Amino acid sequence: MERYLQHLVCQQAANHRGQVQTHECLNQLSLSLKSQGFAPFACPTPDQFRAEVAWPGDWPEAQAGEAPAEAPGDVEEARMDEKMTDLLGFLGGSGAT
Repeated sequence: MERYLQHLVCQQAANHRGQVQTHECLNQLSLSLKSQGFAPFACPTPDQFRAEVAWPGDWPEAQAGEAPAEAPGDVEEARMDEKMTDLLGFLGGSGAT
């Protein structure tokens, strides 16, 4: 079950990164159209967008490079723990916004 949840968290983080990247592209298009004199479509600013789709703040506290409370017994689990640490680092440590 834990592996499934870890996979789900990674999948959701990838979806979140995709949403942020898509918004950044739309925002750049909006700014480009505005600079060319066209009426841009309504696109929220990056700060407005991040406030709307902020990552949940219910992550356990973790620091990059910190060993888990119980070190995993095999290489695959250690690799997954490292990925989760990187993911938490990408999301801002605790995931709080």
